[in-house]
Amino acid sequence: LLEYLSWEEAGGLVAEAERRVAAAPTEVAARVLHVAVVMALHTGLRKGELWGLRWRDVDLDRRRLCIARSYDGTPKSGKPRYLPLPSTLVPLLSAWAADCPKTADGVVLPHRRKDGSWGLNRNPSDTAGLPSLLAAIGCPQITRPWHALRHTFASHFVMRGGNILALQKILGHAKIEMTLVYAHLAPDFLEGELERVCFRRPLR
Repeated sequence: LLEYLSWEEAGGLVAEAERRVAAAPTEVAARVLHVAVVMALHTGLRKGELWGLRWRDVDLDRRRLCIARSYDGTPKSGKPRYLPLPSTLVPLLSAWAADCPKTADGVVLPHRRKDGSWGLNRNPSDTAGLPSLLAAIGCPQITRPWHALRHTFASHFVMRGGNILALQKILGHAKIEMTLVYAHLAPDFLEGELERVCFRRPLR
């Protein structure tokens, strides 16, 4: 089952995250959640890849991301992958870099520990406040909310004409079969495909 947000729901989620930051601009956790949501919706990164991302993996000048970790281990594929940094994320990350709490790992999305310090979030079951955001915009309960944002990116990428092979590389799928679950969402899936081959003699 593909759980993903509609275009309107995704926009509403970002707006609600922004509203909470505006309401409490000094609340770091709200800013972390806002950055995480926008990044998830625009890159399709897995939750562990988001939490494991370090500032040294982000090249704002060249607009490039290196997905080198999942939490503090290797990505699911077993090797790093490199992605272009969407233009939407450049000003967001530039502003966040100046205010992001410093951690030993230098993570982009730090987690507040019980002692008040900030560090790497190693807890796969921590939803980081995302269900509250989803509830605020009227979304029905989602089984895996962060994975739903990954599905949201992938689904809308395909619905807007994105290439399946490109999506495989973006998502870090080892096999194309994993990516093909989104193929039916393409607006022109198979329509007119067989018209690409025609052996009629050209008109003179």
